[in-house]
Amino acid sequence: MTMFEELYALATGATLTMVLSADEKTGRMTINVIPKPKKDANEPALTKALSLTATPAEFDAGFVDVLKGYREIRQSLAEQAEATQEVLQAAKAASAKKAGEAMTKAVKPAPAPATTKGPVEAQTGTADDLGDDDLEEAGSTPLQVATTAPGSDPYDLFG
Repeated sequence: MTMFEELYALATGATLTMVLSADEKTGRMTINVIPKPKKDANEPALTKALSLTATPAEFDAGFVDVLKGYREIRQSLAEQAEATQEVLQAAKAASAKKAGEAMTKAVKPAPAPATTKGPVEAQTGTADDLGDDDLEEAGSTPLQVATTAPGSDPYDLFG
């Protein structure tokens, strides 16, 4: 390919800025090819500039080959960055799905444990045998319960 064909191929993936400078004393010139990726690529290597210093004759002989190599490397990096983006997006989707499933499981109500205000005392009578005063007293005064095994000391939570 010619120099402009290579520049065109390179410019299809990035907007290019070229800066040329010449040093009269040494007879050399410097060419900077600075790409700005067209896609929102988060790969810093895709913005790496190509900077070459050589004589005009050396540029005539090898500049096209250097541009071709630079373009191919950039293309490979862009493909790798795109593949990495796809993998990350897939992982993000999978993570979001797992989080959604976990939230669904967490939201399901667990069976509520039976709670009582105090221990149930054995009664021989029926509810009809109890007067209104007895019912009010039973519901309004919670009883303390010590849980121990028969013949053992009470559990000590702090000792």
